[in-house]
Amino acid sequence: MKFERKVSLLILGGAAAFFVVFIKLFFLQVISAQYYQAAADAQHFYFLEIPARRGEIRFREGFPLVSNKKDYLFYVNLSKFAKDKSLTAQKLGEILVQDVPKVGTMGAIVDQKEQELFLKNARESLTKKMEEKLGLTQAVWVNLAHFVKPETKEKIEELNISGLEFLEEPNRDYPEGSMAAHLLGFVGFDLVGNPKGYFGLEGNYNPELAGRFGQVRQQKDALGRPIAIGSETKKEKQDGRDLITTIDRSVQKFTQKALDEGITTWKAVGGTAIVMDPKNGDILALANFPRYDPANFSYYSNSWYKNPAIANLYEPGSIMKPLVVAAAINKNKITFQTKCDKCDGPRQVADATIRTFNNQYNPGLTIPEILINSDNTGMVFIGEKLGFSKLYSYFQQYGFGKKSGIDLQEEEEGSLRKIGDYRIVDQATLTFGQGIAVNAMQMMKAWTALANEGMVVTPRLVTKVVFEDKEIELKNESAKGVLSPQTAKMVTEMLIRVARESPVHFPLDRERSLSDYKIAAKSGTAEIAIGGKYQKTGTIASVIGYFPADNPKFLVYVKLNEPEVRPWGSDTAGPVFAAIAKDLLYYYGISP
Repeated sequence: MKFERKVSLLILGGAAAFFVVFIKLFFLQVISAQYYQAAADAQHFYFLEIPARRGEIRFREGFPLVSNKKDYLFYVNLSKFAKDKSLTAQKLGEILVQDVPKVGTMGAIVDQKEQELFLKNARESLTKKMEEKLGLTQAVWVNLAHFVKPETKEKIEELNISGLEFLEEPNRDYPEGSMAAHLLGFVGFDLVGNPKGYFGLEGNYNPELAGRFGQVRQQKDALGRPIAIGSETKKEKQDGRDLITTIDRSVQKFTQKALDEGITTWKAVGGTAIVMDPKNGDILALANFPRYDPANFSYYSNSWYKNPAIANLYEPGSIMKPLVVAAAINKNKITFQTKCDKCDGPRQVADATIRTFNNQYNPGLTIPEILINSDNTGMVFIGEKLGFSKLYSYFQQYGFGKKSGIDLQEEEEGSLRKIGDYRIVDQATLTFGQGIAVNAMQMMKAWTALANEGMVVTPRLVTKVVFEDKEIELKNESAKGVLSPQTAKMVTEMLIRVARESPVHFPLDRERSLSDYKIAAKSGTAEIAIGGKYQKTGTIASVIGYFPADNPKFLVYVKLNEPEVRPWGSDTAGPVFAAIAKDLLYYYGISP
């Protein structure tokens, strides 16, 4: 029995040992095969990557928004380099510093002494970097600098130093400068030094734009020396794909111009303007201020990179009111003729007193008159007629509390609290745009329900992906019915009156060129909420509207942050809205 037990233990031990060996082999040969193959290749081969052409980003007409210029990857073939590395590094530092972008682009460094100090530090840093790379021993090819300009390449070649070599490396070129910086994003480098798109379209479509690197593989001996008769293989690069956007070059230009002038005139700290086709969600223009230069992005604070149109949240104020009215009409809770029987004075809701913006009250206001006067007490009345659970449901259907779905990075969802978290007073203030945080693009999406016969459409920026001789069309099939066409038409008729008759009207009556067009619009003036409290000074001034109202082709949104001269949306964002509307109607040749 003891003998048999020993035999059994030996068998079990052998089986266990075999199982352990089997698992180890499986791990080495299957699970970790790629890792060890790569390690083996690193011992036997040198690798040099060949840059691929990054795809272009174009306007809808085909003009380049972002293209490529012919710069160079600068590298050293150490097997041919035999000069003094310290002296060579010093010479290279003197030449390469000329490619460093001029500082002071955003006013951070303007003093001449500071600029001289900045360049001196950059030169010393480049020299040190060159010396370190030229001193590497376990390598053949070492990248020294990306995106070297042609004139810099010529100066390096004049040194006539063997081993300093170049490969063409397309670099980003911005024909329109900083005009659409937040829309585009920029190209930087990832953790291993490869070009990568960040923010905007560059970040969102990086896999399509980037393409694939090519590669040259050269065999080496045990001492790390290239084998002259060793194998050398080459994998061809695959260039990136081009993007055709929805952006119209002229519309982008005059939208940006109108916004910039509005910022200057009203002394605002920033702003956003968006033009959209409400039928299909195509963004024709997206402008922000301030903006950065994507060609020299590293000289700006990181806080400048995010797109304010989708990353900055705020309480929208009165531009939310037409959406609330539409919900109540759609549920047959109010009509044109419904009169407010609680608009004769301030409303007491729980422990809060709700007043109108000018502390004036008009008993018996009809629904259109509530919008024309932008009456907060009237909006509370409409909210009570509708009921909070239904209002909350419509807010969800409009798209609040979640991302708009636009094809850009860095969008913030906004905040639509859980329905149970709204107190009675919060339910009341929600009817006039307080107690909710949104971004500008979410407001655009929600307003498509009014401008597009009740259908909510997701905004978009790219219509086609182009590569080689092929085009892939990206369809936008996101439309979702929220309101009936009849409801959208009724609210549109009210908003035409708002744009003409409101005491805080837009300057449409002062623009004779616009007086014969039907424009449906609403202004908003919102307090700025920070940390659960409202600032004592400063407002967010906005206007949103669509036209021609009978068959809308354009949905336009303008937001100015903290205009100093006047706080009201109609007075400040209104003129910017009117300027953009005028240019759009003329540019597209739309008759009154």
